[in-house]
Amino acid sequence: MVGINRRAAWLAPLRWFLRQNLAIQILEGLVAGILVGRLLPASAMAPLSGLGDGFIRLFQMPVLPFLSVSLIAGVGRLQFAQASRLLGRSALVLISFWLVVLLAVLLVPLGFPSWHDASFFKPSLLQAPKPLDLTELFIPVNPFAAFAETQIPAVVLFSLALGIALIAVPKRQPLIDVFDRIAEALLGISAFVARFTPLGVFAILATASASIESSQLPRLAVYVVLQGGIALLLAGLFLPLVIAGVTPIPVRQLLRSFRTPLTIAFATANMLVVLPILVELSKKLLYEARAAHLAPGVSERELQDQVDLPVEVLAPLALVFPDMGRLLSLAFVPFAGWLTGNSISLQEMPGFLLTGLASAFLEGILAMTFLLDRMGLPSDLVQLYIAIDQLAVARLGTLLACMSVIALVIIGTWVSLEGFPKRFRRLVPAATALAVFPGFVLLSRVGFQLLPKPVNSARDQLMHQDFALAKGRAPVVQGWSPVDQPGDWQAIRRARAIRYCVHEQDYPMAYRNADGELVGADVEMGMLFAKQMGLKPSYVLIDRIGNENDPRPDGLQALDRGYCDLKLSSDVMAPMQAARTRFTDAHLTYGVALLIKGSALSSKRQWSDLVEVQGLRVGLGFDAPFLLRLVAGWLPQAKFISDQGTDALLKALQEGRLDAVLVTAQQGASWNVLQPNLTLLVPQPLKSLPAARQLPWKSAALAGVWNAWLRFQDMDGTRQTVYRHWVEGIELRKDKS
Repeated sequence: MVGINRRAAWLAPLRWFLRQNLAIQILEGLVAGILVGRLLPASAMAPLSGLGDGFIRLFQMPVLPFLSVSLIAGVGRLQFAQASRLLGRSALVLISFWLVVLLAVLLVPLGFPSWHDASFFKPSLLQAPKPLDLTELFIPVNPFAAFAETQIPAVVLFSLALGIALIAVPKRQPLIDVFDRIAEALLGISAFVARFTPLGVFAILATASASIESSQLPRLAVYVVLQGGIALLLAGLFLPLVIAGVTPIPVRQLLRSFRTPLTIAFATANMLVVLPILVELSKKLLYEARAAHLAPGVSERELQDQVDLPVEVLAPLALVFPDMGRLLSLAFVPFAGWLTGNSISLQEMPGFLLTGLASAFLEGILAMTFLLDRMGLPSDLVQLYIAIDQLAVARLGTLLACMSVIALVIIGTWVSLEGFPKRFRRLVPAATALAVFPGFVLLSRVGFQLLPKPVNSARDQLMHQDFALAKGRAPVVQGWSPVDQPGDWQAIRRARAIRYCVHEQDYPMAYRNADGELVGADVEMGMLFAKQMGLKPSYVLIDRIGNENDPRPDGLQALDRGYCDLKLSSDVMAPMQAARTRFTDAHLTYGVALLIKGSALSSKRQWSDLVEVQGLRVGLGFDAPFLLRLVAGWLPQAKFISDQGTDALLKALQEGRLDAVLVTAQQGASWNVLQPNLTLLVPQPLKSLPAARQLPWKSAALAGVWNAWLRFQDMDGTRQTVYRHWVEGIELRKDKS
């Protein structure tokens, strides 16, 4: 009896939860997911990640078939003249909505505060953007392949073509009835999956919130406030005023009627769940408005026929074409540029908006990946887009998407029956509401500027980062005394010690951190090699470029004078240097990039664009003749300065004495973290350079041992772990004992 009472006590909260309506359950799941994700470690979220992915897949499963059969049935019911009038006038309404929301996207960057920031290197920076093939996107060779690959525009075109063809087919009604029944069954699947929305939302939000670092929250809040505020203004102010201006439906009645489905759509971030409710409520409002507008004597059946067909055609069509919520999400791209210090210039905005409109026909994540690539931004940021989209923005975007579908269905149906309003005075309130948007954006910027500037978390990480796998400190040799038999493997083994040469400011490969310790990817690989070979490591600091005012030699001089056994710094291979020193196998491919300041060159994303710039002053951190000739071939009109180190060149760039500094993308990203007011530009097509390490000419045995050891590090993932830790900024937790 006691056991039964205890079981009942445990089940009481569950029964209480299940007695609540679905909207409340979803909101509770949302809050619980955020709390769990922020309180528990990210490693504990792995099981929930699979659960969230499975829920999303179940929800997506019936979407494409439903859109197709609904569109075929809806268009197939129409007559040619009716279809032409309905689709033509609705297209004008849809295009006007697109123009308004694209204008809003254009305004969003004006709200970004002047917080300079930059991020670690992203591998996607070196991936060429995929071209947007509109023919392949819209015209399906094989409709079944389009369904399998979720090519929504191609599926829409096929469904429209089949629906239009059905208009001319006699006795088509039985087939249309079959499509109607299939659509009802597919909606039944969605309704069933919707019952598990609280659990799915909990899993999704827990995983998403765990992936966001606390240091990112102030900057992410900028995006959420701007995009969320504009979404609310469009959904709650502009669109209701437009509907009231075109139709006799008052704003208050409209919002009161759709209050419940809009709340559910916001909580679930899924419009399909409420689609049947949106259709039925739209019909009801249109019945009432149409009945008051028509002359007496029109039967209820005639009234329903006039309203039902347009609504049932426009509702699925509105889901297929980019809605206002989907287009507003394009604002993430300029936000990503601001976040990484690669802002989109005003000259690039028209092209970006047109490309964004075309790509909005793609699935959301695919579209965002394509746009980030297209604008020269790291496509890895799509993970951040997914996280903040699931946390907040998707719900506000879904709210706007629902209201834009309601507006398109109601206005499109009304103007197909009554035509556009003869007097535009009723649209004056909606036009006036547009003036609120720039005011909101500018006030938001003022508010952000008043807040304390967030900490540069990437710089803090770079300057305090410890070794990923190696333990201990890297000992630095004071002075430049020669090594006995430099580079001789047998001598190294006898002495049980190896000395490396490294550059002191070679971020992120070798540099001194905030504590004055020598760290970096190359330094750590040297530590690991020494430990596994039973050697004691030591390091000599050298300059990249010999400076007569500094007694320290550069790399070739250090090797010639016998100051080290191995020049550990990963430098670009210059073929003519192979006559003086020995190279290890190329272990890394550097991408060529430019560090620039200001917006003068930010839109020059192609090498061909940079070639046209007259009087371009470019700093180079190397002076090897072969490399100088190679770079001069890329930029024949440029003037090159190569007699200084990278830090001195960047100082000249900051002071306006240079227009750009040519760097490797991997190292340039770290310099950008240290000087976030600069911009890292990776021109296309991508130029690549091989990197290797140098040894004394008579060090064949040491080179062989190093190359063989490095292959083992590749096989067990050690080299990749060290590289990602230092170059990509991926922090690892390890036992320091």
